[in-house]
Amino acid sequence: MKKPEPMSADGVPEFGSEAYFRQLCEHAGVALIGTDLDLNIRTWNMAAARMFGAAADRMIGTPILAVIPQERRETAEHMLRKAVSTAQTIQFEFEHRDDRGQRRELAGTIAPIISASGDSIGASLCIRDITRRIKLQNELSESRKMGALGELAGAIVHHFNNILGGVITSIDFAIASQDPRLTDRVLKQVTPALQRAAAILTGLQAFAVGDQRIDDLADFTEVINQIADATERSVEGTRIRFSLTTPKLPVIPIPRRPVSTILRNITQNAVEAMPDGGALSIHVALDRGAIVTRITDTGRGLTETEMSRVFEPFWSTKGRLTSTGEEGTGLGLAVAHGLAHMIGGSIAVSSQLGRGSCFTVSIPRQTDE
Repeated sequence: MKKPEPMSADGVPEFGSEAYFRQLCEHAGVALIGTDLDLNIRTWNMAAARMFGAAADRMIGTPILAVIPQERRETAEHMLRKAVSTAQTIQFEFEHRDDRGQRRELAGTIAPIISASGDSIGASLCIRDITRRIKLQNELSESRKMGALGELAGAIVHHFNNILGGVITSIDFAIASQDPRLTDRVLKQVTPALQRAAAILTGLQAFAVGDQRIDDLADFTEVINQIADATERSVEGTRIRFSLTTPKLPVIPIPRRPVSTILRNITQNAVEAMPDGGALSIHVALDRGAIVTRITDTGRGLTETEMSRVFEPFWSTKGRLTSTGEEGTGLGLAVAHGLAHMIGGSIAVSSQLGRGSCFTVSIPRQTDE
């Protein structure tokens, strides 16, 4: 005869008893499913019944893989068996159609069931519905994207209104004057403005799809030395201390123009971040088939919000005017990011407000091909 389980005076299972834990699992807010070593279902709580539209008496003894979509079953089986054999806890996500045909996104945690002797006797799945969370994330992402597009459009309008407004005013003045000498002077003045407009469009294209022009290869050491020479000249007479640290490198062919633009734009950004002086350093290293260049400054640094936007076109923490007094476009880092993506590289930023920033550029080494 089975020994009665301990109950309190009001019929509630005693804390810590088998009945207590059975009720805890049965009424948990997430689907709890247990399997044996053959991956057949042995426990199936009420949340699992609601989630999959099937009662426990119908599911007990059936393969757990039957509730996984066909295209995900092989992966799920591999994860379940790995959890059982290695005693690892594994995360798993899959799509499920509920009893009304609605698509649900489910996230499961797979863990081994360990006996008192320490042996794996099955697998447990803790499954929760994350459909609403994913929907909210997508809505937030879409909202941020539309906001960024609105700011981008506004910035483009601002720059082109300034440029084209000045061009139109100058041309109208020259036409009204009917003075050939004035017309010649106006044409010479509007040419740089139109070139500036073209440069903005070129920068936007580089940010979006990269610079697709055919480029020659150069040795990375040559390129980094040219960047260092140009940086030394740009900080001469300022209170910025510059240093370059690079190991003795073999000849490493890289696309000259994209890499030069990436490093030059980031270095120039670092210089502009230190109007009162500071330290600027470039450190080069080889790491697992990539050239890693760290460009570090001791400027004002960036907040978390600023770091999340630092590669957006037309966005800048330095305001509209650069150190030269000319209106800045905020395209330097955006162009660098686009070019890095084009050549299969990456740019990461780390920063601390009041202590400076570090941009890490990883450039893949060219294969023999």
